[in-house]
Amino acid sequence: MKKSLLKSSAIVIWLLVWHFLALIINKELILPSPYITFIRLTELMKHSNFYWALLYSLGRIIGGFLLAVLVAFILGVFAGLNETFEILLSPFITVIRSTPVMSFIILAIIWFSYNLAPLAVNFIMCFPPIYDNVIKGIKNTDRKLINMARVYKVSKFNVFKGVYLGSLMPFLSSGMNTALGSSFRVAVAAEVLANPKFGIGTKLLVAKINLDTAEVFAWTFVILLLSYLFEYIFKKITEGKHINVENRKTY
Repeated sequence: MKKSLLKSSAIVIWLLVWHFLALIINKELILPSPYITFIRLTELMKHSNFYWALLYSLGRIIGGFLLAVLVAFILGVFAGLNETFEILLSPFITVIRSTPVMSFIILAIIWFSYNLAPLAVNFIMCFPPIYDNVIKGIKNTDRKLINMARVYKVSKFNVFKGVYLGSLMPFLSSGMNTALGSSFRVAVAAEVLANPKFGIGTKLLVAKINLDTAEVFAWTFVILLLSYLFEYIFKKITEGKHINVENRKTY
């Protein structure tokens, strides 16, 4: 309760700082106040384009993220179990980590359609942290359990399901959480450059061209809110699964 109250107080304090800075500067073009930003947001919410932009952006964010989870999980398992496969993939992973996000965005626009480019970039940037954590989970599996399974001639599928999967799940959750935190920023940044018909990034670009700083702030608030909500939901889901696992161990 005390921690929640402290967080709420911190938010109020920073809103007040924002408000007083806006009063001091007294130029809406440079820094609109929280009130003006809120009014602009309510105006945006009256139009159907606002919801279409949300829908398309969320589709690209969730689609790219889930695709990254699927591919990174499969390749991570193979790489964790086979060192040769891991070495063969290592140059590709290094290139992804080292290449600037903007380079990937520009290449994605060239290679794909304007609508698919943000999804493709989101997939590429979400892939490495999930892949790395899956490998860590496989390599941190208790070797005694694996050896015992071999002694009792347990099938490879059951060994993976009962031993490896349980070991890598916390690592997978950590990688997914890291990727989810960056997916909103990456996808929206890609939309700004790709400029698809519908998308939050496109709306930000239009607001910038029109010198509508209040709208830029309003859309930024929407991105922050969506990011927080999805991370919160993901955290609750993973915490629930962790509790279930602990209960099974207890019984």
